[in-house]
Amino acid sequence: MLPLRLVASLVISGLTLLVAAIVLSFTPARAANSNASRDYGRNYDTSTYRYTDKPAPAAASAGTRTLTVYVDRDFDPAERDRIGLALQQWNHVLNGLVRFRASLLPPDPTDRTLAQIRRSGAWIVAKVDSRHPAARERAALAMTVGGRGGGFVYVIADRFGTRDLTAVMLHELGHVLGAGHDPHGHLMAPVYDRNNGHCIDRGAVAMVASAQHLPLSQLNWCVGPGLDDGRYSSR
Repeated sequence: MLPLRLVASLVISGLTLLVAAIVLSFTPARAANSNASRDYGRNYDTSTYRYTDKPAPAAASAGTRTLTVYVDRDFDPAERDRIGLALQQWNHVLNGLVRFRASLLPPDPTDRTLAQIRRSGAWIVAKVDSRHPAARERAALAMTVGGRGGGFVYVIADRFGTRDLTAVMLHELGHVLGAGHDPHGHLMAPVYDRNNGHCIDRGAVAMVASAQHLPLSQLNWCVGPGLDDGRYSSR
């Protein structure tokens, strides 16, 4: 669940992603590109904040765990790009040990189709508005419902603009991976101010590593001012 004040800090004024063309069509063929997260890690640069870029561990070549994400067709191309950017960042962080694979939902899916997707262990990113039951908490911008067997990420799209969508999805994908809220953290804190929440910090990665049983030392995370081993620093 993402409070309104979280996005205000996540979308930092002047924060620029120097990625030449991030266009994620959400087709299985594109998702199969195993180099996507490595390329993203090298190109990511905000001048102030950057991701580490560790060599992929040997265990990654032995078999990557895949989490399939189906994206609602109601998201327009610009919104899909924003969701794709969040998925790319997490894939870089996970360093080949776990990987998100994205695809568009089938056109006009039936309840039976959605049930089959859920039974497969996949996640569905659904675009809803404030009338949806998932929007019952007025401050929420998104809601993640589910567990290891898959679930839904409900994006309450009428409560924020497209430019905020990557920030919302970074937080919610942390929940998908098993991270909870951390009152001392950055990305996964219940409430952020403008001094933190720039990207996927070490504290968020540590929670995911614990939930997914991954070696923290072999994962990547964001470094920069105010980020000190996943704890807030006022320096």
